[in-house]
Amino acid sequence: MPPFTYLIIFHSSPQVPDEEVCGCPLVKNVFEPTGNFCCLPKRLCNHHYCWEKLRRAEVDLERVRMLLKLEELVEQEHKVRTAMKNRAGLLALMLHQTTQHDPLTTDLRSRVDS
Repeated sequence: MPPFTYLIIFHSSPQVPDEEVCGCPLVKNVFEPTGNFCCLPKRLCNHHYCWEKLRRAEVDLERVRMLLKLEELVEQEHKVRTAMKNRAGLLALMLHQTTQHDPLTTDLRSRVDS
């Protein structure tokens, strides 16, 4: 067999066997799965043409959404960990300012111990 013939056979789309069933999950009201599947032979079912590719695309899209959400959560966790690490640092203590909101109370910092 010449090598070019092998490449052509390798890249050609596989033929669907006569006995293979469509198997597309049937739904009710567009989004409610019924638990039933299309039992027509794949060659005769024109209603669910290429449904496997569409299902793979849906799964891939959901996977990308989950990865983006995971990336967002990792970034948020990193910010929280950085804030926790810098929480008791010297710079935070030096920049912390206390204000006396009630003028009738005495400032605890200016109290003289007796």
